[in-house]
Amino acid sequence: MKKYISILLACLTALNITACGNGGENIVVYGDNIENKKQISLSWWGNDARAAYTMDGVSVFEQLNPDIHVKCKYGVWTGYTKRQNIYMLSHDEPDVMQINFDWISLYSPDGKGFYDLYRLSDIIDLSNFSESDLSYGEVDGRLNAIPIALNTHCIFVNKDIYDKYGLEVPKSWDDYFAAAKVMKKDNIYPISMGDKQLFFFTLAYLEQTTGRSACDEDGNLVLTKEDISVMLDFYGRLHDEKVLLPIKSSDFASFANGISAATFRWISGSQTMFDGLFNDHVNIVPAPYPTVNGSIDDTDDLGWYVKPATLYAISANTEHPIEAAKLVNFLLNSDEMPLLQTTEKGIPISKNAKKVLNENNLLDNIDYRATEDMVKYQDKLKMMYPILEKEEVYGAFFEGAQYYLYKQQTLDEASQNIYNRMYKK
Repeated sequence: MKKYISILLACLTALNITACGNGGENIVVYGDNIENKKQISLSWWGNDARAAYTMDGVSVFEQLNPDIHVKCKYGVWTGYTKRQNIYMLSHDEPDVMQINFDWISLYSPDGKGFYDLYRLSDIIDLSNFSESDLSYGEVDGRLNAIPIALNTHCIFVNKDIYDKYGLEVPKSWDDYFAAAKVMKKDNIYPISMGDKQLFFFTLAYLEQTTGRSACDEDGNLVLTKEDISVMLDFYGRLHDEKVLLPIKSSDFASFANGISAATFRWISGSQTMFDGLFNDHVNIVPAPYPTVNGSIDDTDDLGWYVKPATLYAISANTEHPIEAAKLVNFLLNSDEMPLLQTTEKGIPISKNAKKVLNENNLLDNIDYRATEDMVKYQDKLKMMYPILEKEEVYGAFFEGAQYYLYKQQTLDEASQNIYNRMYKK
């Protein structure tokens, strides 16, 4: 820790930064006398806090690798996919990139769209990752990317509200309906979520109760009209029995203000999201994955999907693969980077990064507790298929469901309509 602090202070003291905006993108150049160094670029999206700690990490990396200069390119999420698309189509992408999980299938369906990181395993310490971890970034035996953290949806419960009504944290689907009967007299809903989360919540119910899956082994959507009817009927019950706060009224404020007693969201970044509530001593806890009988151990398939929160990849066109690999290894596996990043991108998968955080008491948060449940039951969870996160799929379900919810179409008519929209028929 002392070594890290001394290096960082030296970096920040010597730092000379020039920044310029470029179509919403920030390009930051560190230091002087870069002509004789190997120059590589690093790109990511995120808020100001992510930009600050990533650039601090780059300054430490450059001190540890004085022969390498890193140009930082970053921006907010809005419009970032379009920018990445331009990069990839023009073969002018940064050497090292933070990427989304679905970008692998989009830009590298044959496994050749990104650099094969297995070829750089003498530099990137892959022993920090299990075969299962690395499988998220594999295509046809080539390692296109390495996940930074894994992510899945989680139900976060305001236990104070449940305690007020003498209720335990829900374990089964029926528990949420039972809670609604008690809470509705005070206009409190047991749970709230967005339109995308609604799709995954009802999909989990479908897969548990029918044993059917949303996708085939190749990741193609195979939901039938009958499957959609099951999901739609369940959504109708959630709505009519006041279990679920109306989607268009669901935002973080509704949970923070106690209008809903639970919220359904991704694990990654939850500690940051709930910080203000924790400061007010609100008792928020991860709820178990709901099951038919309330027992996870008796359920083979929870219907929940896991994906990397984000990944690091190296350009297939990089002129400096060795230097890029050193940067990737630093970002994922170093002793220094975890102390800057902490759990802002989720609980790191890297064994060394997790060890550093644990030794510095930085894993005592709600992200970690929710992630531990995800890891414990990982054999009952599925790898996320990119098609399920397409707006034309989850959006078709939500928009089409409104016709059924408000009695403009029958269950059969609405299911057929949603099916047609999902498959563009």
